[in-house]
Amino acid sequence: MDHIHTSRTSALWSSFYALLFLASGLILAPTAASAQSFDVGGFVKAEYLYDSRQVVSAREGEFHLYPAPDSDATDVSNLGAFAFFSRLGLTIGDLPDALDGEVSGYVEADFFGASNANVSTFRLRRAFAKMTWDDREVLFGQEWSPLFTLAAFPRTVATTTGAPFQPFARQPQIRFTYKPGRVHFIGATAWQRDAFSDIAFQGVSGIEQQQQSGLPALHAHAQYHGENVMVGAGAYFKALRPIVTEDRFTTGAGQAYATITSDAATIRAKATYGASLSDHLMTGGYVYNEFDNDFYPLDLLSTWIDIDGTGTLAPGLFVGYLTNEGSSDEVGTLSAVSPAARSANIDYVWRVSPRLSLNYEALRFAFELEMTSARYASRFDENYAPNPADGDDPVTNVRGNFSVFLSF
Repeated sequence: MDHIHTSRTSALWSSFYALLFLASGLILAPTAASAQSFDVGGFVKAEYLYDSRQVVSAREGEFHLYPAPDSDATDVSNLGAFAFFSRLGLTIGDLPDALDGEVSGYVEADFFGASNANVSTFRLRRAFAKMTWDDREVLFGQEWSPLFTLAAFPRTVATTTGAPFQPFARQPQIRFTYKPGRVHFIGATAWQRDAFSDIAFQGVSGIEQQQQSGLPALHAHAQYHGENVMVGAGAYFKALRPIVTEDRFTTGAGQAYATITSDAATIRAKATYGASLSDHLMTGGYVYNEFDNDFYPLDLLSTWIDIDGTGTLAPGLFVGYLTNEGSSDEVGTLSAVSPAARSANIDYVWRVSPRLSLNYEALRFAFELEMTSARYASRFDENYAPNPADGDDPVTNVRGNFSVFLSF
């Protein structure tokens, strides 16, 4: 994640023009196509945050991943207040059928910006066209990665929704879902976007690394949807070519997840194991050994469980654990290794995060206490796995998050 702070004058004008364009579209669209329907929704989110120490994060500290390594500069508290995660969404319906399928669309944006350099500017989150039949649907556009899993993700107060324990990415994709009954099959081709742009190798961004591989990422998932339970499993495959004159290398991941619902609460859980998942805002990535001219993806294991209560006074709890395991092969001479990774020196991270929400129809008051601990290693073993030494003690941050949501 970058931490660049620059002048935002041009970015603010871009936001103004984007809002003007959206408003004009909402006013003029009914006259252009009276058969269409438009449903505007979203929310205002005002959040007030306190950290007991400095953290690794994005957007001026709002998007918290884990505590920063221990030092005199990071062992100080931090305070912030934000409203730029407020969101607008536009659902488009009542369109003429195509190929005997129902046609719909969705566009969603917020003020989060695409990087720290343009916080509070209008940016695209999701935008897709969808065709739906009785037992299948196809989607074209930008939507949550199937590894994020809309059927099983944490309902935290924090914007991170459990990252870095939970895979977090929205991707341009073509996705096909087949639903013959209670079993759903999901297949997608996808392209990396925002979450991987900062993991560069020799000046080549993560986005370019996949583009010049000539192959999209591939997703495959199967889900069983029962009366009060959903269980699923999925796999992810991608190819990267960091050096345009060299061969591509491949990497992948797998996961299993479940959602159990009742009148009192919903329990969601997931386990993910794989390599080079920094494109989903997780730790790790890969390393390059210049002696043998080869790339070594770095594995991680992540698990989490989330309990979400119901009612006017609704409690909740998120617990997550992640560990970096290095490459499955020896990477050779460490002095010849160049990493392209996010916090590959973290041995493990855990988080315990209770929350309490007070719900009044459109208005929600929510408080969340995040206790996140990370152990940084001062050395690596022959597989480039973090190898803690004596004195590599964990660092822990306590974040208090008070947020107010107004949904519309």
